[in-house]
Amino acid sequence: MNQSLPILQLTSPATESTSVALRLDCRYYRGDRPCVKGRLCSCVEYAPMGQRILIIKLGALGDVIRTEALLPGLKDVYPQSHITWVSKASGCRVLANNPLIDRLLEFNAETICHLEIEQFDLLISLDKEPGPAALAMRVPAAEKRGIGLSAQGTSYPLNAQAHHYFLLGLSDELKFQRNSFSYQKLVYDALGLTYQGERYTLYPSEADEAYATQKWREWGVSASERIVGLNTGAGSVFANKTWNADQFVELSRMLVARGDCRVALLGGPEEIGKNEWIYKQLAGQVIHTGCHHRELQFAALLRHCSVVLTGDTTALHMAVALRVPVVALFGPTCAQEIDLYGRGRKLRAGLACSPCYRRHCDIAPSCMDQLQVEQVAQTLSEYLDPSTGRTVGVSQEMRTPAQILMSE
Repeated sequence: MNQSLPILQLTSPATESTSVALRLDCRYYRGDRPCVKGRLCSCVEYAPMGQRILIIKLGALGDVIRTEALLPGLKDVYPQSHITWVSKASGCRVLANNPLIDRLLEFNAETICHLEIEQFDLLISLDKEPGPAALAMRVPAAEKRGIGLSAQGTSYPLNAQAHHYFLLGLSDELKFQRNSFSYQKLVYDALGLTYQGERYTLYPSEADEAYATQKWREWGVSASERIVGLNTGAGSVFANKTWNADQFVELSRMLVARGDCRVALLGGPEEIGKNEWIYKQLAGQVIHTGCHHRELQFAALLRHCSVVLTGDTTALHMAVALRVPVVALFGPTCAQEIDLYGRGRKLRAGLACSPCYRRHCDIAPSCMDQLQVEQVAQTLSEYLDPSTGRTVGVSQEMRTPAQILMSE
């Protein structure tokens, strides 16, 4: 019995007919449980997968989020397609509910086992690390684009269009001085696709939205108030990706003195100590939102902000994905690679050595110290003017996954 065939004839004494035709290429067929349509194959609900596409993207969570911009472009080129995305557990959680992803798989041994058996029409690999690059070489696919792993254990570009994308990681001059393209443009070019400003979007569930609404109520925020979200962290990989705690304290005092907005401290587990210290210095004048929210709960909280101040980190990409205005601080990383889609401002450090991607830095004052509190406060004020500011509430530009599917 050849299981690669899309149609498989099965017989059973319990079936009314002599046999049942399993459509193995139907997007509703699951095999280990009843069909999602509640029918026994074959039926009028049959929907072929079409082009089977695999995306391998682990990397940093912010990179995973902005890589979602690929999905609209892929659907334009392959309108009848089935997209599988492999990511880390956190990536799978943040990508949840995206109507353009048919299957999310966590990068683990079980996933590797069955992907080695499956067959894809197109494989897209975008990480240069050995693990995901090796997976790209193990999975059968008619065409592979992006980054793979050599027999010598080193990464290399799989297709000619990916050469420039790959070389940016090998040359500081190319990446820091000569490149002017956004990450989305670079990725589209690397895959031989045409970038036309496609956006990326997150989809917090109804439970995530209810969680966020309840939290803002508990923190005493009314629907008429503007919230300035201060995301105080930026990970620990690169030095000086965000301000120090004293700068956030000074900025918070200036914002509180305005009297027309609320200030909320945002962060993850790495910011617990930092945010608690800032909160104590301000004697309860700001909202401490905690650092324990799940990924899409955090995204739902961000959707209630009028503007978010952040470094080049996950919160930046979440805000962009949710159409929340952003003021982004850039020191060691490349501001030109970040597309705010016209809904924010970039403030860049003035040091000649920036950007640098250094993991350690002993330069004082640092590049982030060059970004003055007064300058940041003035930029934030542009989004708090009554004629342009956003009050608390979910952006009307956002649609639920169900609404998107109904419109297609």
